Amino acid sequence: MSAKLLHIFALCTFVYAFPRPFQHNVEVKSTTHSHTVPTYFRRLGKNGHLINRDSPEYGQDIHLPINEEISRYDRRNAVLKVKPLIVKNGEIVTVSWGGVWKPNAMDWIALLCPRIEKIKRKLDHFFVDVSPTWHKGYGSHNVHVFNMRENCEFRYFRNNKHSSRLVARSNKIGFELGAHAPLQGRIALTGKPTEMRVMWTAAKSSYHVVKYGKSKKNLDMKATGKSWTYKASDMCGPDANSTGFTDPGYMYDVLLRDLEPVTRYYYSYGFDGAMSPILNFTTSFPIGSKEPFKFIVYGDMGVSTFPRADETAKLMLKEYHENDVKFIFHNGDISYARGHEYIWDQWHAIIEPYSTLIPYMVGIGNHEQDHEVGGEKDPSGAPGEGFHPKWGNYGTDSGGECGVPMYNRFHMPDNGNYLWWYSYDYGMVHMIMMSTEHNFTQGSRQYEWLEDDLKKVDRSKTPWVMIGGHRAMYCSEDIKSDYSVSLGMQRGFEDLLYKYRVDMAFWAHYHMYERTCAVYKQKCVDDGIVHIVVGSAGMDLDGSSFLKKEWSLYHEVNYGYGRVTVANSTSLLYEWIRNKDDVIRDHVWLHKKTHA
Repeated sequence: MSAKLLHIFALCTFVYAFPRPFQHNVEVKSTTHSHTVPTYFRRLGKNGHLINRDSPEYGQDIHLPINEEISRYDRRNAVLKVKPLIVKNGEIVTVSWGGVWKPNAMDWIALLCPRIEKIKRKLDHFFVDVSPTWHKGYGSHNVHVFNMRENCEFRYFRNNKHSSRLVARSNKIGFELGAHAPLQGRIALTGKPTEMRVMWTAAKSSYHVVKYGKSKKNLDMKATGKSWTYKASDMCGPDANSTGFTDPGYMYDVLLRDLEPVTRYYYSYGFDGAMSPILNFTTSFPIGSKEPFKFIVYGDMGVSTFPRADETAKLMLKEYHENDVKFIFHNGDISYARGHEYIWDQWHAIIEPYSTLIPYMVGIGNHEQDHEVGGEKDPSGAPGEGFHPKWGNYGTDSGGECGVPMYNRFHMPDNGNYLWWYSYDYGMVHMIMMSTEHNFTQGSRQYEWLEDDLKKVDRSKTPWVMIGGHRAMYCSEDIKSDYSVSLGMQRGFEDLLYKYRVDMAFWAHYHMYERTCAVYKQKCVDDGIVHIVVGSAGMDLDGSSFLKKEWSLYHEVNYGYGRVTVANSTSLLYEWIRNKDDVIRDHVWLHKKTHA
């Protein structure tokens, strides 16, 4: 070992206190990730599974062609109603029908937003046999609807042997505050404790504002910013630029400056006559502050129900109120829209209750980025069709999105390549988000940035250094193509992380949880890096077997999230909490004698 490395080693001697090593054994059935695209109503099949929007099962019982002319008999007798008439975003509505002549179990009811759309542009449908009285020509069913900045309606279709015919159209349903309702609120750190970024989505407006202040009763300051939208033609390929596209609305981005660090501010955003409720955030600790704090990390979320994405969101509110967590670190595979724009609307509605209170920091995953066509539209600036090494399994996982919705919906710190790679300091921690979907090998644009960023870290101010990305550098789950990528990551930049003594690395991609020892070059070593795989926030769990690796100390196939407690400059606690029972299933303390 060189004198220089011996010197670094002496400055960065780590002592790790691990719980007793444990392997959680599960019954496995497959060797691949599961990637269901939920329908707008999150419809279930007859065996209780989520119906895949991209599978033949989705529309196999609808007979074509479709006749959208209502017969005179149906016009006089059939009725389709929806209540309430004015709906909150994500609220349940009751769809009821009656007076239907000769009903069929496979008659179906579709949702259209806007209500003038042709049936081929329906958001979703359900079959009338969900109601026990369908055979009598009447029934009702409850579904969630989301404000997509348009009025909506339902339509009832009689499903005959060779075609479907329109029977009735419902009343119009609108949404609170209409098209200009400020939706999908989210805040983000910029790296400066005197700033906070506020973003939201709504219809186009010539004026927008954030009103804020230190008192809930006196929002005496104002700020405006920028707005934009994106179109189907901005995407790289289908389904994002074709059948999956719906109007995303306009994104509004306002930067609040000259704030006081560690201070609670109250704020409201939107337009005159259409403002959000008054919310609050707390600005960052100054860089180098020795105050302890907590933050959350997870990946692979989506929009599924208990104990999955919905439960993760509920637990985040609990973390905010009980543990005062300072930010969320979501390292890729965000909404799992994969070209179906309505899923972005639904995912934002799930996280909005806490993404308006806690800064929400995101990174890119394969299901937001990867593509094989349309690379000239990729806003990340990747050459050609992006990163496709011979040892990789990088394909078309974004459904044609190629990072466009992510780039437009989030604004991360401006010291790297937008949301693809960036860093920020918070108190005693230097946080790095990288892209595992872009070239990370030595000499690449991202590698050069990462090395330069690590060189500049002042360990006297931020003794803890952590990195996050989507695909995992270390994971023992036996999925051969992904394991090949992990080896490629180890060859690509593990030496760089080790050289600059990164403390902990957060990954996702695998829909499970795993923690390693302090590892380097596949060996447990005192000065290695603890790797955490936390792709357990909501997407369908994996079902693979596990390789026997000495560096794997704990793994569990279940839903949950990670919580980091930065205790002081030499001690840090990591915990993994399982969603279904809110129990800490794994934890590790990191202790180090000194810092570089």
